[in-house]
Amino acid sequence: MKYITLSFFLISLTPFYSNAKETVQNHDDVDMSDPMSVYTGGDIKAGDKGLGGSLQFSVGQHNWAAMGKIEGTNNFETYRARIFVPNKKTGTGIYIDSGKDDHIDGLSSNYATVGLLQVIPINKKLKLYAGITYGKSWESNHLYKDTNLINTQIYAKYNINDKFFILASPQYQYGLNGEEFRDFYAELNVGYKIDKSNVILFTGSTDEQTWVTYKFKI
Repeated sequence: MKYITLSFFLISLTPFYSNAKETVQNHDDVDMSDPMSVYTGGDIKAGDKGLGGSLQFSVGQHNWAAMGKIEGTNNFETYRARIFVPNKKTGTGIYIDSGKDDHIDGLSSNYATVGLLQVIPINKKLKLYAGITYGKSWESNHLYKDTNLINTQIYAKYNINDKFFILASPQYQYGLNGEEFRDFYAELNVGYKIDKSNVILFTGSTDEQTWVTYKFKI
């Protein structure tokens, strides 16, 4: 039950794109390996999920920043759109996440949630990022019941050295009513920072899928 329509993406990113020149965050200081990092750029990925990619636009002012992102996977039959508004001083971010998945014939699942993310620094090498969102999921052809859902997620990033890092991201979805479900999913990433504007990730998931992602900053 993941991923969003392209029209939602276009609406959500319009204000970010039109105000992109107002960004005041030092572009070179952004750590692209940080799950809460805000920058303008994108990625290209390939693997068991087929081809995919994403684009994102960001703006910032004082302690606040905002980013809109759209991504496609499964040969662009699965879409996801996100809006993220973090406070750089407190490490807290408002998070909107929506998606649409059409890669299975006859099935069109959707979801939309809103919630919070919080960074929890442990030491110089290890950081945790905890998030919880609440929203709704539904199937466009009414093959299963609409349901409210809660999604909890943790990102754990460990810097091996200045170039290599490990990022683990387990999450748990809980259907509250309607189509009740319990869904655990996790990804493990090994990343390499080519430079400040380019990163490569090697990813494996509990769905027994693997893929490679090249991330870039504009």
